[in-house]
Amino acid sequence: MKIALTHNLKLSSTIEEAEFDTPETIDALANALASRGHDVERVEVSGPASRLVARLEAYSPDLIFNTAEGKRGRAREAFYPALFDELGFPYTGSDAYTLAVTLDKALTKKILAGYGVPSPRGRFVTRQSLGGGGLDDFVFPVIVKPDFEGSSKGISDKSVAEDAIQLARVLEETLEIYPAGLIVEQYVGGKDVTVPFINGIGADGILEPVEYLINPSYKRRYDIYDYHLKNEAAHLVAVRCPAEIDPGLLSRIRELARRVVKALDIRDMGRVDFRLGRDGDIHFLEVNGLPSLEPGAGIFAAAERTGADYPTAVNAIVQSAA
Repeated sequence: MKIALTHNLKLSSTIEEAEFDTPETIDALANALASRGHDVERVEVSGPASRLVARLEAYSPDLIFNTAEGKRGRAREAFYPALFDELGFPYTGSDAYTLAVTLDKALTKKILAGYGVPSPRGRFVTRQSLGGGGLDDFVFPVIVKPDFEGSSKGISDKSVAEDAIQLARVLEETLEIYPAGLIVEQYVGGKDVTVPFINGIGADGILEPVEYLINPSYKRRYDIYDYHLKNEAAHLVAVRCPAEIDPGLLSRIRELARRVVKALDIRDMGRVDFRLGRDGDIHFLEVNGLPSLEPGAGIFAAAERTGADYPTAVNAIVQSAA
């Protein structure tokens, strides 16, 4: 097939490009696709949309392998799938509607509550809504997160508030940077476990849960996989697959991930993040319809457990979309 590999290329270590793909990741994806005989055209999507449309129409791909995150707005991840739909080009991954919903953490939690997926009690907050109050019934500590961001943007030890005065300060400081809105959630201590999904691998694409292991040398007050760890100190983070937890909990987490994927119509690939509390309770955190596809990422560690190497997993995504 002729495959256009659409992406945002990461050229700096700035927070604005935290979700973009490194040149090494794009090389790995292109090589994995080419290894199965596909003709691959790399298409960096930054710049005018008219230029992107011209390039796609000139190349006329059979399929678009999309990892583009977009740069602006609450629907930035949805923009490119919506454009591809309008142009009539099939593509990998979830459609525009699903990517718009899943970038909104608060909306995702509300939808999944109707499917029996438990998550920490939370509330969507904007500067305008703060005037109406309604935050005095929280049980502290709570954590404040940007609602429309990924890659742990805006999340650090300072995001956790232990009283109302501290919460007011965290909200004020975070809204200055992320004015589109925040989600305030009950803070749950414990470990982060993620369930990767690749349709076509395993029985139903729901792979073994992966646990993030943080080097004990990293000093932190709270059990948070924060922006610094994810983007600036990744060498201090390892993945363990399967996660080292009770077999009954492993089964339960996979079942909840299966429910999330079906409820939100996650297509081809994805990642569902949970927090396993110290009390053994499972809490849904968020779902990523555009997960990291760099070699060594948790999604590929889980795929390897089934015998699927990196090129096999990447091309399973292609087959699912096709």
